[in-house]
Amino acid sequence: MPRIKVEEINRPPSSPAPQVGVANVAGSKLKFSLKPEILKKIGDRLSSFVVMPQEVKFQGEDEDETVILLLRRHVVTNIPWIIAAVLLFLAPSVVFPLLFAANVLPALPLGLSFVGALFWYMASTTYVLLNFLYWYFNVYIVTDERVVDVDWYSLLFRRVATAQISKIQDVSNTIGGVIRSVFDFGNVHIETAGELENIEFEDIPHPALVAEQIQDLMQAEEKEWEVNP
Repeated sequence: MPRIKVEEINRPPSSPAPQVGVANVAGSKLKFSLKPEILKKIGDRLSSFVVMPQEVKFQGEDEDETVILLLRRHVVTNIPWIIAAVLLFLAPSVVFPLLFAANVLPALPLGLSFVGALFWYMASTTYVLLNFLYWYFNVYIVTDERVVDVDWYSLLFRRVATAQISKIQDVSNTIGGVIRSVFDFGNVHIETAGELENIEFEDIPHPALVAEQIQDLMQAEEKEWEVNP
């Protein structure tokens, strides 16, 4: 398949014109646009929305394939487990003394209390670490050739689903609820041809922009086949 190579992206200070990547196919040039709205949202590796990330590799990636978007669940989706983690860390120093003072729990030896608190904090730290790893390694990737859904279940097991741009039939996005509308995050549903598994990008930032970018890649793919079937 002909490669689409992004040559350069400049971000003007105001009202940027659409930036494009240029591909050479059978002596003619084809273009796909990187929307100015997407360019304004370039983030770092720990972001939920990373544009043109560097040194990002995934299983089955071609050597000259270009990663356009690296996506994770919106950071707002982490709030429930962060609140739970704060309560877990506060419990030994706040809740337990109150229970002891009210004679709800029997008085324990100092050594046993220390060991119990140590195990409590270790378990709480593990809870935080696992939730962070689950958020960090569950990623969605859009390249110039395919979309990729990486589901990370544990340190020993992960699942990778891919679909070539040429196999995508339809792309849609949904945003439901007040919180999702305020923070602009939702789902992108990617329908594939034949018996290929459909792919769902869940709770990602700016789902409408992501869907539009994938549609642009689909149009570029169609033009490639028109020029070089």
